[in-house]
Amino acid sequence: MLKTENRVLPPEFGLLCWNVHKQNRGMGFNAYFEELVRHHAIDLVALQEVKIHLHHERFGDHFHFSSAPNIRFLNQVYGVLNGSRIREEETFSILSAHRESVIRTRKSAVFSYYRLDNGDTLLLANLHAINFRATKIYRREIDTIFERVAHHMGPMIVTGDFNSWNANRMGIVLQRMEALQLQRVQMDRDYLIKSFMKHKLDHIFYRGLKLIESYVIDVERFSDHNALCARFSTGE
Repeated sequence: MLKTENRVLPPEFGLLCWNVHKQNRGMGFNAYFEELVRHHAIDLVALQEVKIHLHHERFGDHFHFSSAPNIRFLNQVYGVLNGSRIREEETFSILSAHRESVIRTRKSAVFSYYRLDNGDTLLLANLHAINFRATKIYRREIDTIFERVAHHMGPMIVTGDFNSWNANRMGIVLQRMEALQLQRVQMDRDYLIKSFMKHKLDHIFYRGLKLIESYVIDVERFSDHNALCARFSTGE
């Protein structure tokens, strides 16, 4: 399927959030991904732990992508990636100020703006939060991400792998979301969401949109994280 040059998301659109665990260049992934986005009518994707070969950038013929690498090894980079069936209006990315405690890598976030059919601009923020650091550092990194989106007055989706594996971390996230008037998407089959110590790691938050449906897709064939799917409308 060829890329469309339409610059506006449809009145109803689907979002897929998935930590692919660096498996997107594995055997059979591309065909599975193509079927996944077709079957679930996905218009936006927010992926984490994506592996990208610097000399082979093809990844989904019918999507435009913006990535934010946080690791480079030989000819491969790894990071977060936003994709859409339309071209983004603008995109930018940030790296965490702090590094992980053992592997010493930073984490990344990518922010993309898309035009909606009603004339509004949607901001999609996709993050992979810092993991093995103290709560005070986690708070600083989450604050930095939210400082970068606080200026946006229109519809917004904030999603990704928050590494929210204890009550303190989840509390920080919920406080920041409340300050921006973002609602948490409640998922059907939420027991499939990857958890650690009974705390879910992957989330979707939104505002300025109508949530139509949301559910978890079992994709354990490729990743230790299952995918989150949400369908939104720009109508009342």
